[in-house]
Amino acid sequence: MKQKYDFHSHSTISDGTLTPTDLVKFAASEGIEVLALTDHDNIDGIEEANIAGKKYGVEIVPGVEISIDYNPGTMHMCGYFIDIHNKELQKGLSFVQDARRNRNPHIAKKLQENGIDINIEEVQKVAGSNQIGRPHFAKIMIDKGFVKNIKEAFNKYLAKGCSCYVDKARLSLEQSTRMIINAGGIPILAHPIQLKLKNREQYKSFFLKLKDIGVKGVEIYSSHQTEEENQMFYEIVKPLGMMMTAGSDFHGGTKPNVKLGIYGEKIDIDFVKLLKKMKNNE
Repeated sequence: MKQKYDFHSHSTISDGTLTPTDLVKFAASEGIEVLALTDHDNIDGIEEANIAGKKYGVEIVPGVEISIDYNPGTMHMCGYFIDIHNKELQKGLSFVQDARRNRNPHIAKKLQENGIDINIEEVQKVAGSNQIGRPHFAKIMIDKGFVKNIKEAFNKYLAKGCSCYVDKARLSLEQSTRMIINAGGIPILAHPIQLKLKNREQYKSFFLKLKDIGVKGVEIYSSHQTEEENQMFYEIVKPLGMMMTAGSDFHGGTKPNVKLGIYGEKIDIDFVKLLKKMKNNE
């Protein structure tokens, strides 16, 4: 029997709409047996998720999704089974969190220059005590009637290359990979379609580069990709001998069409056992 799992999810600690506890509770109600919490550049929700996991019967995989310095597209690296107390990991994530914090006033200023009346204080109120992300700006834009939904907010204003996008300092691919490995974790490339490479050969070449650096696998099944793209990545990655993982990239209300556990029974690999074996070098 296949386990039902989700290896890519976000809580209010980054830009999700459910607290770590509520996320785990919801996962249990959906029949999820194994859940990786992979907040953006932040591990502050892991301990809360672990407590909730014991209460609701969900195995929690401690994870993180790190923003990588990359062009022309976007690169994120998920780290699984990380030691959240590792000092190198904590230091690296603090650097990225500071960079994110420093760019937020500049996003607000650009929105104002485009006739969208938003200030950083009201965005902070929406985010609460957690780090501000672009989805928090989008929520204010929706609430104030400037856009109809989060997709429109990003496509018109907030996505990379749009008028109100502001870049931030990121870690390099090599730094992020080393940081995850040194924290006892397993680095996996998230949603590869966002790399915006041109064809299969370019993806294959890039994945081989990742493998040489120490990246263990690719998230071949992702809600960011069409079924045809998911199949393409399966066909590219399988012969390379890399891990093939899957995750919804669940955010809750900011991505209402993305269902938790959407790829939880997609392929015939017990990811949890495989990943644990890799972690323990069995």
